Amino acid sequence: MDSVRPPKRRRGRPPANTSVISREAVLAAGLQVLERDGLDALTMRKVADELGVQAASLYWHVRDKDELLDLLADELLAGADLRSLVDPTDWRAGAAAILREMRRHLLARRDSARLLAGRFSAGPNRLRSMEAVLGVLRSAGLGPHDTAYACYFLMVTVIGFVANEQAPLSAQVRNGMPPREFLDGLRDRLAGLPAEEYPHTVALAAEVTGPDLARRFDFAVDRMLDGIEALRGERD
Repeated sequence: MDSVRPPKRRRGRPPANTSVISREAVLAAGLQVLERDGLDALTMRKVADELGVQAASLYWHVRDKDELLDLLADELLAGADLRSLVDPTDWRAGAAAILREMRRHLLARRDSARLLAGRFSAGPNRLRSMEAVLGVLRSAGLGPHDTAYACYFLMVTVIGFVANEQAPLSAQVRNGMPPREFLDGLRDRLAGLPAEEYPHTVALAAEVTGPDLARRFDFAVDRMLDGIEALRGERD
């Protein structure tokens, strides 16, 4: 039995009786669905409904849902031109500013980290972001290998951190419990564990469940940049 193949992107112009839409309109509608309904609910049919057309009309502009997701991943980064944050006189300050701006930008867009995770699109917005990170690392004096590897490490760390921030802490939080209430309850549970079995968890229950994600991110940024400083020292 033949396997089911995804539809191919159609060529030429759509039929005269087909509503005229553009690729830009498809992407804008996709972002609207993503923001309103979330990544799990994003379908070609919902995007088409947003535009008031049949789903088949979308295939004049995108091959399938996977290509749409690739394009949306790039669109999510529009407006995050990190190159202006590069400081030619202080690579570390520039790198920290870039990483913090990446986090801020992604946190403002629903399910952005989940959509970006594992995708390496070569769209203009993704390329501009990568160019900024590569540039600041090269200004730190890293060689080609270390620059490429450090760039990957920094970008996936930010995406992974944001993915954790955007995910619900538990089923209770997903069902409406305020995150702080959940964390307070978790703190009390951890503090009440048998100290002879979990001495470190009991002692650090308040720190483990603290509400200081921005400071945790700054801690991660500082430690990553410390590692790059060490690489620079090895090269010296």
